[in-house]
Amino acid sequence: MNFTIRKANNNDINNILNILSPYVKQGILLPRNTDDIANNLSTFSVAVTPKKLVGVISFYKYNNKLYEIRSLAVNGRYHHHGIGKQLVEYAINDIVQQSKEAVIFCLTYNPAFFKKTGFTEVEKNTLPHKIWKDCQYCKHRDNCTESAMIYKAHIKE
Repeated sequence: MNFTIRKANNNDINNILNILSPYVKQGILLPRNTDDIANNLSTFSVAVTPKKLVGVISFYKYNNKLYEIRSLAVNGRYHHHGIGKQLVEYAINDIVQQSKEAVIFCLTYNPAFFKKTGFTEVEKNTLPHKIWKDCQYCKHRDNCTESAMIYKAHIKE
């Protein structure tokens, strides 16, 4: 599969929403809107084939040391081609360029995937309380089964 990963631009916003939409409907991802994406465009990266946008990822910067990987989605027709893994690696590199001391985490319903990308599962209560700011928008907020994971290269032993 021939694809490249690059930083998102204004022309990508509607395609990003289209990629995220099925996952939002399933309750796997939190909803995003045009303004939210446009205002945070510098945190979005996309995977593109020669013909179309097929994947997306973003991150949220809590402070200079704490970052969350979020809004990872790949068009279902393009699963199992390594796109998700490469999007995660791209986002991690982007974050580390901003802060070599970054602690990178994610909240996921698919911990097995993130383990393959260098994350390790941790207890949710080991993460700062502020990371739960978006829970109010989640349809699973009263029965959360997400796993908390930290990028293991940044775990202090």
